[in-house]
Amino acid sequence: MLRAFRWALLWALLILVLCLMPGTALPTWHWADLFSVDKLVHAFLFAVLTLLCIRAMDAPGPTTVLVIVLACAAYGGGLELMQMLPGLGRRGDWNDFAANTIGVASGWAGQRWWRSKRRRARLGADA
Repeated sequence: MLRAFRWALLWALLILVLCLMPGTALPTWHWADLFSVDKLVHAFLFAVLTLLCIRAMDAPGPTTVLVIVLACAAYGGGLELMQMLPGLGRRGDWNDFAANTIGVASGWAGQRWWRSKRRRARLGADA
């Protein structure tokens, strides 16, 4: 089971490193502030994490998918809380948590779209 989640775990580790990196080590993107790229990055990271977790399961049922979605959202919230720890030079942000959660929901929606598309393709091939 752990082997199936290897890409999801590696991605979660990447997110952990990026989110807990000391504030002084982060690049400054002055041009990016105009487009709020930070929130898009958060959403992207958590959409991919959710997709990887769901794809690691072989045809997960609705309850399993719900647990994965809740776990990914909780991970995003936990990272924002950890950023409040002194010494990191970071700060937790509720807007980042919202972006993480939107990313989780986007990953879930993308997975549903992808599966329904595959299902329709299979049904079309059977006809």
